[in-house]
Amino acid sequence: MQDLSSDILPCFSRKQHRESFEVFLDLLLDGSGRDLPERATVKSPSSISRFLNHMAWNTRRLCRVLRQHARQTLQDAWCQRPHQRPRLELLVDLTSLEKTGKFAELADWVHTFNSVHGVHLVVLYLCCGELRLPWAFQVWRGKGTPSPAHLALKLLRTIPAALLAGKRRPRLHADGGFESTEFIQGVLTRGLDIVVGVRCTRKLEDGRQLRDLMVRGSLVKPTGLDQTMCISWVWLYRNKEPEQRFVMSNLDLGGKYLARVGKRRWRIEAFFKTVKGRFGLERFAQHSKQGVLRWWCLSGMAFLLCHLQDLDLPAKVTGTWPDWGELARTVRFSFVPEVRRQALQLELDALNAFQHALLPLKT
Repeated sequence: MQDLSSDILPCFSRKQHRESFEVFLDLLLDGSGRDLPERATVKSPSSISRFLNHMAWNTRRLCRVLRQHARQTLQDAWCQRPHQRPRLELLVDLTSLEKTGKFAELADWVHTFNSVHGVHLVVLYLCCGELRLPWAFQVWRGKGTPSPAHLALKLLRTIPAALLAGKRRPRLHADGGFESTEFIQGVLTRGLDIVVGVRCTRKLEDGRQLRDLMVRGSLVKPTGLDQTMCISWVWLYRNKEPEQRFVMSNLDLGGKYLARVGKRRWRIEAFFKTVKGRFGLERFAQHSKQGVLRWWCLSGMAFLLCHLQDLDLPAKVTGTWPDWGELARTVRFSFVPEVRRQALQLELDALNAFQHALLPLKT
């Protein structure tokens, strides 16, 4: 984590930019998800707004630093386990950031999708062993523009070839929103394996639908695909009526194992829940696209810093989700200690002034 922090700070060449960045990062690392500029004390809310919307610092450079560090972290993990190299898994999904009100400059970003009005992001998330690395995102711009599946294929092109090489082929996980023939063929063409959710009504070449299958692990050829696919399913009992969910892969993994592998895509849902609830991804209230993009990048950076801090901790039970509030507090104290000191000193000065003003009343 210290290497990442030392690489981030040079992205802000001016002292004013660096100070505003540290104050905003302090807000993000509060870990409560309430990182609004109005809660800043060391700097005024208007200065934080200018930092996000108007100040001339290089957002692309910051994103490159974060991505390069994520890549290096992944490659270092592989070097440490050359004979048991964990598989790289690529998770793509669409998440909606609900918004109300009018955003004039964001008009072509705000749409209604699946009954949610707001901004909709297609996100690429890398998982490898214990590593959880947010990689890239694209904004869906509404009907008549590239679909989420098309945007996901575009995101896949940002992954360096070195990360996709090796004996264990990377595997892509996606939900039913990415089951289009174009998307599946695009993934397979890139030399990736795929595990994707599918509708029960998807047709097969023999005229049947998926829900007509009786044996999990059946090898069938869906209409429009030249590839034989393995089909499995699980039953969900969240409602009164059980719900059957299908999953499809180009790999012959067997019915039970494919159903278990299909559940791995839920790791990206855990990421969405954390980055929204802890690091304020959906709390952006900026009036410009630049301000919104910067907010999202810094929110993802806060998650990455905390995740790297978690990896540095002593060994823990595998598969357990960490205490992100405690991690954020640790990173906050080690990364922006001066901001914390200034904020506490201002609060102490206000307390002393209040107590001093009460003295004449007590006498």
